[in-house]
Amino acid sequence: MPPNIPGVNVFTDVLVVGAGPSGYMAALTLIRYGVDVRIIDKRPVRVQNGYASGLQPRTQEILQTLNLLEPLDARGNRMSETAFWGPDHNGILSRCFVGPEVTSTTNFPHVLVADQGVTEGAFDDELKSRNHAVSRSMELVHYTYDNIADRQWPVTAYVRNYCSGAIEVWHTKYLIGADGAGSIVRHIAGIHRQSNGGEECWAVCDLHAQTNFPDIRRRCAIWSSNGGCMLLPNRDNGFRAYVQLQQKHLDKLDGNIPAGLVHPSIVLPENSTLLFEILQECLYEIMAPFDVELTRVSWISRYRIHQSIANRFVDLSQRVYLVGDACHTQSPKAGQSMNLGMLDSYNLTWKLSLVLKGMASPALLETYQMERRYIANQFIEFDIKFAHLYLQKEALSSPEIFCTVWKQSHGFISGCGHRYLDGLLTRSSVRARINQAAKEPLTPGKRMHTMSLTRHMDGTAVDLLEDMPSNGRFHLFVFAGKLMTFAVFKALANSLASAESPLTYFFKDAPARPEVFEHENIRQDHARNRNHYLDLFLIHSLNHLEIELSKLPAPFSLWATRVYEDVEGIGHATHGVSEREGALALVRPDGVIGLVTSLQNPKGILDYLKDFMQEFSSGYDPFGAAFRDSSCSLGDSLE
Repeated sequence: MPPNIPGVNVFTDVLVVGAGPSGYMAALTLIRYGVDVRIIDKRPVRVQNGYASGLQPRTQEILQTLNLLEPLDARGNRMSETAFWGPDHNGILSRCFVGPEVTSTTNFPHVLVADQGVTEGAFDDELKSRNHAVSRSMELVHYTYDNIADRQWPVTAYVRNYCSGAIEVWHTKYLIGADGAGSIVRHIAGIHRQSNGGEECWAVCDLHAQTNFPDIRRRCAIWSSNGGCMLLPNRDNGFRAYVQLQQKHLDKLDGNIPAGLVHPSIVLPENSTLLFEILQECLYEIMAPFDVELTRVSWISRYRIHQSIANRFVDLSQRVYLVGDACHTQSPKAGQSMNLGMLDSYNLTWKLSLVLKGMASPALLETYQMERRYIANQFIEFDIKFAHLYLQKEALSSPEIFCTVWKQSHGFISGCGHRYLDGLLTRSSVRARINQAAKEPLTPGKRMHTMSLTRHMDGTAVDLLEDMPSNGRFHLFVFAGKLMTFAVFKALANSLASAESPLTYFFKDAPARPEVFEHENIRQDHARNRNHYLDLFLIHSLNHLEIELSKLPAPFSLWATRVYEDVEGIGHATHGVSEREGALALVRPDGVIGLVTSLQNPKGILDYLKDFMQEFSSGYDPFGAAFRDSSCSLGDSLE
């Protein structure tokens, strides 16, 4: 263990180790939530191209709430269809299936293909706009934990600064290991990984080619007697190719590296040309009789399929957390590694934020491992089956087997079908009548599907994702249907305006006169709103021109910017809610539904929150100076 070296001492509430997509997501969301955070990475520069490349629909939904999707969409390619190819009864390569890439109900029915360099660049720009940056050429060497109860900074991290040569001492309350499959954080924590998959080796390359293959702009899985490959269309008419390497290829590649010099999976300059020649030869053979002439390569590498999962996602101190490849790895072909990692961080950081601000019990953090390890386990089981299909002779003679698995897994691959198990944050018992045959019925544990609405105040058509920015707050949705003039609605309003209201219950010193909630969306925030821990959304299906907002009972009159008309009740129907019965849905800060109940049961919302929320002072600015200094507000008025 390194000694307590005098010199540089750094203090931060959260230290993020690793600036890949998972680390960037952790740092950016914590900054948005007003938490003091620093992020370090041992690399002197960020990734410029290659590596992970596919953003699934659920990830795109989250990036939309962070106002990050637009720059990524401008630099990526929308992959909307998938095709499967295999030999016909004459042994000739032919298409056996073509269909949509995404079948889940979403605003983004495509995978956004943008390589990791583009993704990290967008995050990097956003950090800089908020007066933050990655501290580069900084490597975690070790960390220790002091369990003294009143110690303010219980984790001490020793960080090597490659620019100065010094080992710096960093003091933090929580540490997030986002440092990849070879995680030093996981190693120091003594957390072990269990391997679940095989060791097949694949080459991957971003390239351009001249070809007469008809589906070059679709995702393609191709089988032939000469092997298998997968093609993903990039922007600018390029594509990414995954090709399975045979033993003869590995012998040729590894024989070109001096023994003991470096791990054979590393692509050195002296064998990258050889790897390209092998990949080119394989593509010629697999895609015959179609012509394919490779004209330009922007990135090439090789990897071994290695599905693994850590036995824990948090160390024994409950102060050090793992996200992304640091706690689970899978093959790239289903396009999940980057997505799962970013969703890990998105699940963890809002919980850290509430605990650090004294707004929630540390027990809330225990849900991170329970929820995310469950999802990771599910995906690895699918990934093993998915990856092995490439190697089975049955896939060659009957690609329909692969096609069937693909179709059955659409919801899970897209991320839109993920569902957390029942627990502290997910109450599976629904106390409202929900039509389970609806497109996206309100379901605890699943993400809240967006809606197209009309803002009551000004008649503007809005998408719910635009008005529900990632801000670390819970969201209470009141589906009022046609009930706004009925007694049940007035009784609900009275309850939400009372001392037992979930909107204000946890303020130690709630203001005598509640403040008006000001307009905000993904592009602008308002300082007056930052004391809230719970947002209120009122969605009805009456004609908004016939209802005066000023005549709505409190607290709805204070939340006038969050009142919407659901034209023709389409949103209600999509979520399985009757316009004549309504429903309440409590949505967590990560967009996942926690509780669904009836309009007559607002107490159920408060009881849910009481299980982990704590009283806090409303005088304390829970979104802090860090947020104010880096605010990207575009103004306080309605656009």
